[in-house]
Amino acid sequence: MRYRSKELVYWEDMRDSSLRRYGPLIFTSELLDKLLDMLGEKHPIHTGKVNSDGSRDHRIIPGGYIHAITSGWVVEHGSAAAIIGLRSMHWDFVRPLYPDIPFYFTVETESSSVINSSVGLISSLRRVVDEDDRTYAIGRMSVLVRRKSDK
Repeated sequence: MRYRSKELVYWEDMRDSSLRRYGPLIFTSELLDKLLDMLGEKHPIHTGKVNSDGSRDHRIIPGGYIHAITSGWVVEHGSAAAIIGLRSMHWDFVRPLYPDIPFYFTVETESSSVINSSVGLISSLRRVVDEDDRTYAIGRMSVLVRRKSDK
């Protein structure tokens, strides 16, 4: 993905933001192979070598990759935020996400609060869904974001 130079989004821009939907995205088998090779993530459920009844007849996309690709899409197709720190992040994986299948995701601000004159906290909810809005993953993230007053 290539970063497109746009103006940064600050805490004031994000604190009341509505639901945004992105996609469709396709995490290809080729991309999965490249990342698994590069990062050494060779768990059988990611490479497709399970069964003998721990079952699984398809390889799945690792959760960390789901977070990374959805975050990259926000920057590429939305706007980059003036994030200065990650406070917390948690993902619940409801069902496996397979390579080469289109999916969408949504992002919405759940809450926001002022930390001080230069920093605010944004807590967001991210859902990874298919075209029928069936959920694959739910992510919650809290980040420290620069405030406009500190520009």
